[in-house]
This record gives sequence, C-alpha cells and structure tokens, in this order.
Amino acid sequence: MIGAGWWSQGWHIPQISRNKDRCNLVIVDSSPHPHSSLNPDLESLEDLGAKYSCPVYSSINDLLADGAVASTMDGVIICTPHITHHKIGLQFLEYGTKRANGDDGGKPLHILMEKPMTTCVEEAKSLHEVVSEYEKRGNGTFLINHSANYREQTKAAQSLVMSGKLGRIRLITAIFASPLTWLFDNKANKGWNEPDDSGKMIGNGLAWGQASHMLAWIYHVSNVTPSRVYCQMTNSEVTGADVSHSATITCEDGVVFSLTGTSLLPGYEHSKPPVGKRIAIEIYGTEGTLIYGGDDQDPTSGYLELRIADASNLGQVEVIERKDLGFHFENGEGSGMGPESLLEFVTVCEGGRPYVGANSTLGVKAVQTIEAMYRSNASGKAEDIL
Repeated sequence: MIGAGWWSQGWHIPQISRNKDRCNLVIVDSSPHPHSSLNPDLESLEDLGAKYSCPVYSSINDLLADGAVASTMDGVIICTPHITHHKIGLQFLEYGTKRANGDDGGKPLHILMEKPMTTCVEEAKSLHEVVSEYEKRGNGTFLINHSANYREQTKAAQSLVMSGKLGRIRLITAIFASPLTWLFDNKANKGWNEPDDSGKMIGNGLAWGQASHMLAWIYHVSNVTPSRVYCQMTNSEVTGADVSHSATITCEDGVVFSLTGTSLLPGYEHSKPPVGKRIAIEIYGTEGTLIYGGDDQDPTSGYLELRIADASNLGQVEVIERKDLGFHFENGEGSGMGPESLLEFVTVCEGGRPYVGANSTLGVKAVQTIEAMYRSNASGKAEDIL
C-alpha cells in the first residue's frame, strides 16, 4: 500500500487486512504521521504497523532496498496525491521490468492506481506508453480503481453495447450529481480545490475530483474516443473550485456525448443514513437505447434496460433486455473485503485473470477529456483533445 492517507486508512488498508487468507499487507508513506483535512484522526505509520501487524516503510526506496520483502511483492496499490501518480507509477514499472528480466525470471508485479491516473495529459500519455510495453512483455497488469467499472451492472451494460443491439451509437447523455458542497466549499481541502504546485495541472474541483468516474464508465461501456470538447463551469464563491459543469464532447465516428455534473446535491455521502449520488445515463444508437440510472445508495432505485423499436410496428417500443440487478455505480463501502475493483486486483496478484474495468488507455481518455474541459471553460471555445 503506497500512501497511508484518508482513503487508504478508511478503505484500502482495513479491506486488504480483512483478506488475510489471500493478502499480506505492507504500508509505505513518506510521513511518519499522515494527515488530512478530511480526517483529523489518522493514525501514525508506527501505529498502523502495530495495528495490522505489518511492515511499514518511510519511502519506496526503503521498501525496494529490502530485497526479502520486495522480491515477494505481487502487487502495489498507489493511493497517493494525484500529482505523484506519474512518478511513482514509473518507479514501480521500472522495478517490475528489472525484476521480470532478472536471472531468476522474477515474478510479475501488478499495479492498481487510484483515479484519476494523472492530472496532466503529457504525464498520462507517458505513463500509458510505458504501461503498454510493460503489459506486452508480460511483466504485470495495470488497473485503475474506477470502482463502478468492475460491477456486474457495468459488465452487463458493456455486453449489451458490444452485442450490436443498439446499432451505431449516435448520442450519449450522462448526468452525475454528488452531495459534495462540504468538500469544495472548504478552503482547508486545498488538494481538492486548488491546482497543485507542478504548474502542469489546469484547475481543480469537481471535474478532477469526480468527472473521471462518469467518463471512465462511459468510455469503458461504449468504447468511444473523444476528439473535441466544449464546456462551461460554475465555481465555488468560497474556494474558486469548479462545482458544476456542462460539456459537449464530440467523439470519433460522429458520436455526441453530453456530460453534466454538479456537487450541489444537498447532503453527505458518509452520513447515517447516507445521501447517494444521482446518476442518469442514456446511450442512443440507430437500433436501440440503453438506459441506466438511479441513486447509488439505493439499489432499488434503478435498473439497466435496453429498448428497441418493434420492427413490425414502429410506434411500439419493446424492452428486450432488462437486468434486474439493482442500481450500483461506485462502490465506496468501507466495510467488508473491498470493492469489486480491489478484489479483481487481488485475483490478478494471485495469478488469476481479472476483469479489466479500467486500464491505462481508458485513463488517458479521461485525463484528456477533463483537461480539455478546463481549457474550454477558460477560452470560451471548443478545444481539441490533446
């Protein structure tokens, strides 16, 4: 586990520890006592080591220098600030390559990276290029933790689209509303509200923090490729972070993708009872329409449906596929063994073949789109995908 901050301590670390029959945990963080404005009660590295009976390291270099541990690693989870993903990802890809090419024919090293893959198009492309060669050589698998993409409903949606029953996709509409005013209106949450110090990141707020979820889902299910973006945003009067967006994304093959997002839904996702995110997705093809939406805290609030016109009666709409699996989008549940994405990663670390819900190709598309959204909002014009 690379990074022991808010998300790691609240989700990844305890979930991995519950998979004790399948996993041995190692924790790395550069701070002896991680801190976060989202949780003032984070535990120190020393306390985490004692609590989970696991080795802890203050740097990746220290971990890799401990050959007895490093040589046994099957996979790493990179859960660090977005700005660090590129550097850390490349460091482990380099190590995994050296290990795979060692005299002993070292074992593969797999990587699960938090989203977004990066916040810079140049870095996303660079990482993707290295990952592509890494996977081609069989050195390991690279996954991104877009948890919605690994769920059974998503697999069913992708299967319906890939079956050709929709015909040629012509229009995609997606609305994503989150109860996150508390996050983007708080100046203490600089990592969510302000661009990082690299000078490479354009803007910060809802688009970087949340739009990647929806973009990753759409690009995974439909396999469309963005080419041009026009976007307008509204911003928090407190922090300046973007809190709403409306974008028209032109894709290859003439597909038009309308994306709307906001953090202004009242409530709090982690309250009791929680307030869920509201999602509405419709994919229109020349032969049929795929509909999926609901409240992601209420599985009974929606279902996946494919509608087509009755060939013998064009006025009659027929529901030919309805998946009563319930509505599930992101999996942010902190209890249990972990979301489907994490369990797929454990499977690949054990030598199994995972369902690849999000890879580096998809990661680049999401980063390219979000970066173009910020450029378009600033210029007032449609901007090409870089």
